[in-house]
Amino acid sequence: MVDEKQIVKLLKKSDWEVQNKWFRVLFDMYYHDLLNFTLQYVKSRDTAEEIAHDSFVKLWLHKDNLDEKRSVKAYLFKISKNSLIKEMRRQLKNPLMTEYFSFIDTLSTEARITYDYDTFLKTIKEASEYLTPRQKEIFILCKEKNLSAKEIAIKLSISEQVVRNQLSKSLRIIREHLSNCIR
Repeated sequence: MVDEKQIVKLLKKSDWEVQNKWFRVLFDMYYHDLLNFTLQYVKSRDTAEEIAHDSFVKLWLHKDNLDEKRSVKAYLFKISKNSLIKEMRRQLKNPLMTEYFSFIDTLSTEARITYDYDTFLKTIKEASEYLTPRQKEIFILCKEKNLSAKEIAIKLSISEQVVRNQLSKSLRIIREHLSNCIR
């Protein structure tokens, strides 16, 4: 069995085919641990996979600067941690994340475990098919584009009250759909 130090040396001094082979060994060694680590913090498998893959891309791009005395695994986890922080900041600004947390709070412990953010977004998309075109437009502008009721009213040339009413109806329809999907 080749250890990390030997792999780092091979990654730094070999031709492309050898580098590719040993990089694959590192990927196979650490990918699932990295994925499970990221899944603890982002409740989206797609996002977790993206962060894990990006971590390996960054490792590849910086392979010539790797220190043989340092742990590659620790380096990968540090890259992932930094990406997680960036992603979590981005998600906290997303109004749908607030809706997700509100919805998750209504679920049983067992349902919370299985109902991740990706499933929530998929269900929201399905539910949005039950909205009128205007409701859908207002919902997207508010919850996906993060516009205020005032900004939406100006953009659509309608009153703020109409925006609030349509958004309220939209949320009622979507929450009902979410509830029906859990039962």
